[in-house]
Amino acid sequence: MDCSCTFENGKELVNRLREKNYSKDKLDINHEIKCECGNTFNMETLEDKCESCNMVYGVTPCKKDGAENIMSAGINY
Repeated sequence: MDCSCTFENGKELVNRLREKNYSKDKLDINHEIKCECGNTFNMETLEDKCESCNMVYGVTPCKKDGAENIMSAGINY
């Protein structure tokens, strides 16, 4: 994945992860995510979802170490 890629929204980011077959790649550091629904969960892969509401989140391989780079893509996306 090109590290210079920028994404306007989480759907674009998750689409790219899926296109490149990176969605299930493990994170080096799991991130604790406070979901928009209020639930907290551990994000373990580049694409993961909240167990409570199924909000999908993604982060690129190049920026996976920073929780601030995680974007939401939508519920059941």
